[in-house]
Amino acid sequence: MLEADTLIQHYLEGTLTDAEAEELHTRLQNEPQLGEKLLQHFEMDAMLRATKPLAVPGKVIQPALMPKRRFTFATVTTVAAMAACLALASTWVVLSLPKPATEDTTASVAVLTRGVNLEWESATIAPGTPLSPGLLKLKSGIAQIEFYQGARVLIEGPAELQLISSGEATCTRGKLSANVPPQAKGFRINTPKGTIVDLGTEFGLDVSEASSEVHVFKGEVELHPASESMKSLKEGQAMAFAAQTQLLAANSSSFASLNDLDTRTALSDRTQFERWRTASGKLNADPALKLHFDFQDDDSTRSLRNHTPHGEEGSIVGASWTTGRWPGKGALEFRNVSDRVRLSAPTEVKALTMAMWVRINGLDRAFNSLFMSEGWGDRKIHWQITHEGKIRLGIAGVPGKHHQDCDTEVFFTPERFGRWTHLAVVFDQQAKEVRHYANGMLLAKIALKDNAPLKPGIAELGNWNDRRSIGNGVAIRHLSGTMDEFALWDRVLGESEIAAMSR
Repeated sequence: MLEADTLIQHYLEGTLTDAEAEELHTRLQNEPQLGEKLLQHFEMDAMLRATKPLAVPGKVIQPALMPKRRFTFATVTTVAAMAACLALASTWVVLSLPKPATEDTTASVAVLTRGVNLEWESATIAPGTPLSPGLLKLKSGIAQIEFYQGARVLIEGPAELQLISSGEATCTRGKLSANVPPQAKGFRINTPKGTIVDLGTEFGLDVSEASSEVHVFKGEVELHPASESMKSLKEGQAMAFAAQTQLLAANSSSFASLNDLDTRTALSDRTQFERWRTASGKLNADPALKLHFDFQDDDSTRSLRNHTPHGEEGSIVGASWTTGRWPGKGALEFRNVSDRVRLSAPTEVKALTMAMWVRINGLDRAFNSLFMSEGWGDRKIHWQITHEGKIRLGIAGVPGKHHQDCDTEVFFTPERFGRWTHLAVVFDQQAKEVRHYANGMLLAKIALKDNAPLKPGIAELGNWNDRRSIGNGVAIRHLSGTMDEFALWDRVLGESEIAAMSR
């Protein structure tokens, strides 16, 4: 801490740093006598500045010390004003100092990376979902869970698995197999009959109401039965444990493996892909469907076929072809400021529904485009995601009227990034409301202030062109993610229709 005289001197010399200004401001508030000293220094400085040396040819004569003067009212008020300015400046310094950065946090300890034929007794979970501590109830199918410490577990329904931490879980029912690399050594699985501590290995676990069995396929585990001392099991060994333990031979064929998961996943993907093709064909027969891009175009083309009668193609700019929801399903990836699909939407509609499959990688900009009319004004529409994760349908007002932003609550949190999501939005003129849907579920209903017809016109997927500011720069609103289907109707779709598309 600097001496008070030094701080005052730095202030008078104009060399006071931000930190020193903050310190002087605090001490002026806490030390009344320092204010008196500051007044004295101001008076002395004012006197010295007002006194000039006497000039004599060949020499400089320094002035004699002047007698001490009493403070006048004007002097006191001037100094008080200066002190107040110093206090304000110090306050500004404090307020303008960088605040500690706040970071998003997550309670998740694992992630559901893959799944085949999943049917849940607990809340439905899609692959790609981060998992927080809690109970998972799988009715049927196979789920692959990767714990943040590195262990990978396959559970087979019916099964119940309680996630505890990134290195521990409890299995109360069902079968699982675990692959535990050296980095995850010490991974624990609890059962009603005892605990398995893995030492870096592969093992299977079968938990029933009567007993539990652990089978070691590779490496070594420690078995801690509830009623006996610890047992060490090595590769090829197995043990049943309940009231008593019984040594067995390991049998890997009775547990799901990665090969099983790969085979079943491939079959399930083909089945879902064919179901989508059939449903897509029926979709195209709807006379109210005005745009339908299924992204199944040849990856050498730079256009998207519109599967509606007499519909115009979409023009791809910059965006790159990639794999969509299933192997063999096409998609476009949007990464750069130039990436977009230019299209021609209806010039005017009294009702509107839009739907798409999209995978969001991040929300890097204030506004992240899904579908945006070119320019802005006179009932044009902007469907986008805000930086904080709200889904928004912005509707421009008619000339002389304000626009309306129809927002959901925050939906796209970091935990939802990287996952395929079905989005839909409905403009219902008769009901005078906008409705947002995600994965077939209603997210929000927003009452319309003005239900005049919309005028989408020329528009873009994944970006925006603001014709009003040509030559002055355009706001950057490109999407960071992947899209593999888009459709637009000039009618209101019901909740059951939207839910069916999302499955």
